[in-house]
Amino acid sequence: MENKDLFRREADGYCREDVEKYIEMIKEKYKQVYDYATKVKADNEKLKKIARALSEENKALQQKAGN
Repeated sequence: MENKDLFRREADGYCREDVEKYIEMIKEKYKQVYDYATKVKADNEKLKKIARALSEENKALQQKAGN
């Protein structure tokens, strides 16, 4: 992967400050994505519980209507 404009160059390679800022930015983005995924997973579990409860209620209503 070659990216000539991402970091400034210095005599001994890339500018360390630029690289460290980039790494921190990547860490922050990763944390945002991780937090979002965790929230989505929790929300999904809540929705599954609601769906199971509604399914059980539906089955009970069908049995009651059938009798």
